[in-house]
Amino acid sequence: MKIAAILPHLSKFGGVRRFLEIGNAMIEKGHEYTIFARRDRSCRWFDYKGEIRGWKNIQADRILIGDPPCFKVLPYAKGRIYVYVIAAGKYTPMYQEAYGKYPFILNNRKFKKDFPHSSLAEGGVNLHRFKPKSESNASSDVRVLYIPGRKRQKGGSTIIHALRGIKGVTLVPLGGLGEEALAKAYRSGDFYVSWEGPGGWCNMAAEALASGLTVVTNGANCEPFIKRTIVVRDLRGFFSNPKNRQIRKNYSMKDFSWEAVSDRLLEIFAKSYSSARVHRAHAHPAQAHPVQAPSTHVHKSHVDHHHHRR
Repeated sequence: MKIAAILPHLSKFGGVRRFLEIGNAMIEKGHEYTIFARRDRSCRWFDYKGEIRGWKNIQADRILIGDPPCFKVLPYAKGRIYVYVIAAGKYTPMYQEAYGKYPFILNNRKFKKDFPHSSLAEGGVNLHRFKPKSESNASSDVRVLYIPGRKRQKGGSTIIHALRGIKGVTLVPLGGLGEEALAKAYRSGDFYVSWEGPGGWCNMAAEALASGLTVVTNGANCEPFIKRTIVVRDLRGFFSNPKNRQIRKNYSMKDFSWEAVSDRLLEIFAKSYSSARVHRAHAHPAQAHPVQAPSTHVHKSHVDHHHHRR
């Protein structure tokens, strides 16, 4: 099957990384995958295995698009188009304008309230890179990892204010790290605090869980795996209690791997193809002819899974 994704650029963002990771997983399964980006014809920060083209002549069997400002190119794209809802907030009205015109796929079940007639493809996380640590930390203090910065979206300043000065807690910022350094940093920690504002899917919390950390969160953007986290309101109160600092929750994230996300997308593609074919047959019975669906057969290939982060 020929699969494509429409992107505005290939800069280092989680939303861009999603379609690059999906692309590599699809290619490993034996499918063709092309990124159609308005800007950029290469991606230096991520080891993407597929082809990159501009916005001219966008064509594929299945086309994914997640960035609402890119919707203006949809009338010129040739293929079965799917809107992949990956963010909330200011983009919600733009998604709502497209809802009902194209099949919708959601990366977080919380979007169901706005787009109830949609499919779910939640995830993912690169399990080839982010793996549990083999041994516990020797230090008596617990190492609490977080994303620094003053942006409200990530909650860095809130975390620092809440946890600074607590005896037995060492705060470890994760900003500005490359892929290898980030994976190593996760394995050095005990907890990861996710204190985000409204968004879509929390990459860092998923990676922390895959790395064997206990995730403490306000719950935002962790809805798909919320039962694997500790949801709190009083962050300082939680870590001030020595008994809470001894809690360890380790879970597999295999069901949220990029391979699992890609398998789910292929199921959605096959289902929507069958539905459309049945609809055509009922609408035009005299003109209905057998049509061969694009292959979703899984093939093995030798793809290097160790690619870079957003």
